Amino acid sequence: MRSYWFLFAGSALAVASFVGFLAFNEIQHHKTHETPVEAFSKPLPAFSFSAHNGATVSKMELLGKVWVADFIFTSCPGPCLKMSSQMREVQALLNGNPDVRFVSITVNPEVDTPAVLAQYAEKFSAGPNWLFLTGGRKEIYDLAENGFLLSAVDTGDGSGKLEDKFIHDTKFAIVDKSGTIRQYVDGTSDDAARKVAAAVRHFLTSSN
Repeated sequence: MRSYWFLFAGSALAVASFVGFLAFNEIQHHKTHETPVEAFSKPLPAFSFSAHNGATVSKMELLGKVWVADFIFTSCPGPCLKMSSQMREVQALLNGNPDVRFVSITVNPEVDTPAVLAQYAEKFSAGPNWLFLTGGRKEIYDLAENGFLLSAVDTGDGSGKLEDKFIHDTKFAIVDKSGTIRQYVDGTSDDAARKVAAAVRHFLTSSN
């Protein structure tokens, strides 16, 4: 009888150890594959564009602020509307913090003049800290692809379909006070606003 008890106890201990091992491996796997807020660091180059409010906005003007950037165009029939809605929600979550900026840059500058962007800003109840920028096509696309490392392509296929003409990334880039990209968030995900707001709060208090 005693040998059976020892056999049962030994088996139970082995099962418990195996379960513990699996749990430990799962935790380690999660830690290895999750991306810490501080994991990415890409300084942005200098830039200067015209805003929807008539101001000129450059990297220098944004230093000392934590900001969220995305690339959109006002006549976009696809993801831009959701991205701008998410940005509006982030704006509400951060409640007009004076150390935060929201920056939406058009990939269709020939159409999206400051006046057109101003109408779009009004549509999404943009506050004074949300800037809609336009400028030279080459400068915008260079900043998207080489500065933000985000895709921006004018296919020029002549199809007349807006969704086919402009292909652009749908990520939000969170930029810290030094003008360095620190994190990306999928701008079309349902929890984008919550993730972006959390990252911005982190960098508002971070010394890194």
